[in-house]
Amino acid sequence: MTAKRKLASALPGTSGLALCLAFGLWSGTAAANSCVSCHSSPEFFAKYPSLDAYYKKWVDSTHAQAGVTCNNCHGGKPNEASQAAAHQGVLPVSDPNSRLFFRNQPQTCGRCHSEKLEQFRLSKHYRALQGTRVAPTCTTCHPAMSSRPSYRVIVLNACRNCHAEGNKAGLPAIGDKAEHALHQLNVASGFLGWSTIHFESLGWPGDSRETVARLADDYQGAVNRVHRFDLDKTEAEATDILARLQAIFAEAKKSAEKSAHPAGAPP
Repeated sequence: MTAKRKLASALPGTSGLALCLAFGLWSGTAAANSCVSCHSSPEFFAKYPSLDAYYKKWVDSTHAQAGVTCNNCHGGKPNEASQAAAHQGVLPVSDPNSRLFFRNQPQTCGRCHSEKLEQFRLSKHYRALQGTRVAPTCTTCHPAMSSRPSYRVIVLNACRNCHAEGNKAGLPAIGDKAEHALHQLNVASGFLGWSTIHFESLGWPGDSRETVARLADDYQGAVNRVHRFDLDKTEAEATDILARLQAIFAEAKKSAEKSAHPAGAPP
């Protein structure tokens, strides 16, 4: 079992995509989907190489692994065999009625990622998005086929794009703060995975399971609240969670050193 699978099996909670599948929000499977059967054909690759590249990114994505297919986000009728019939209801993303029009993305993505949508609705970005201003939306930070892009990529391509030093709109230059906060969360994720595997290997002694579960809940809550874009709070939460995890790591390291060199034993 991989480290990621161990982490997923040991920690409480269920992903938004998994909940969508469990409650039947997504109907059908990729295997019975005409979008998939058509877009995976050699003929499609020959005619539409750029769309084929987009399809191949989907194949390797978290969405594909969870059974989320083209129609779930783009619309259409995946049970129809002909191209014309299958594409009924599919609109260009530039169309204000499209599910993926930039102002509509939060509601579309929020059908599975409800906790993140709840936080995003509390942000200035969301309020601007609902008004007349162009503002960040889901795919501004999360490219459609990358559920967890590098936080450095997010800061470079999203945050600093509008919040650069000396920007004409007079927006605060928060690039460094955003990068630090997201870096703290990224490091905490690694320590959280290590803690789970470590205590699981020891049979979850004492209250270790509850301790790791609390940390996992706090970490996921902090990740969700990132979407509120309250960087001061995110930075404080991330720093606290990381410090608690590092304390567990330091204690485990000390215990391992004692076991390797018991008192009275020759060095």
